[in-house]
Amino acid sequence: MPDPKYGNFHAPGSLRQLTKGRGWNSELTGFLLPFAMRDYFYRMYDFENATISPDWTVANSSGTSAADFASTDAVENGVLRGDTGTDDNGSITIYYGKTMFDAARNPGAEMGLSFDAVTSLAYEFMFTDPPTTSTTLNISALSDVGAPTWASNATTDSAGIVLNTDLTATTACVVSQGTTDADSGGLLGTFSPTAGVTAFNVYRIQLGDGYVHAIIDDKAGQERRLALGPDTGVLMRPGLIVATKTGTARFPDLDYVRLWSERSY
Repeated sequence: MPDPKYGNFHAPGSLRQLTKGRGWNSELTGFLLPFAMRDYFYRMYDFENATISPDWTVANSSGTSAADFASTDAVENGVLRGDTGTDDNGSITIYYGKTMFDAARNPGAEMGLSFDAVTSLAYEFMFTDPPTTSTTLNISALSDVGAPTWASNATTDSAGIVLNTDLTATTACVVSQGTTDADSGGLLGTFSPTAGVTAFNVYRIQLGDGYVHAIIDDKAGQERRLALGPDTGVLMRPGLIVATKTGTARFPDLDYVRLWSERSY
């Protein structure tokens, strides 16, 4: 029997081919969606190489001894390790180099992240249109119920997971804003990360037309959906920023990032 020929299948590598003979929203379909490359953009960055992929841009706020995210061999599987420096509010950031994700296409991102210490800490894992200052936290205030306000360098459209121990809500929150929508936010349970270079947590953001869904470690108690989100027609990029809120450096480890989105046709 001759080998099957990829190009002879109907719509090879498409969602149509994937779902033929199985449920549209079955768990197996969800697992195999990254292979439906005709209809989905999908990238996995494992950061196991000695140099960072040029798809990513890294920067720091030039705080005392601050360093960019860089590859390290100190942790199993290979990670990027950052150094916020010792200036209060000193920060480091890594963000995707292309601004190409539209909420209309249901983009999402996931990362594995750990910290050497979790006191006097702030971080944001978000999709945003490019901020005025990439190395400054966007969230300037957060109430106990997670209602955010945005700093002067804030973007017009953004959504994701934030934590800032200097603010009223010191645990993780999901936040969102759009060009035509008011700020919105909510607590992700009472989640705070555990200190330790191997104490990784998995953060996931899923955007859509008029909503954002965030979850940590796939736990229902650390999950929330906001019926508000970035406007469609606004291109965004994913990124992570980490800051120290004291005179002691924080050293985050980023294990991997996954990105996905429907194609625009």
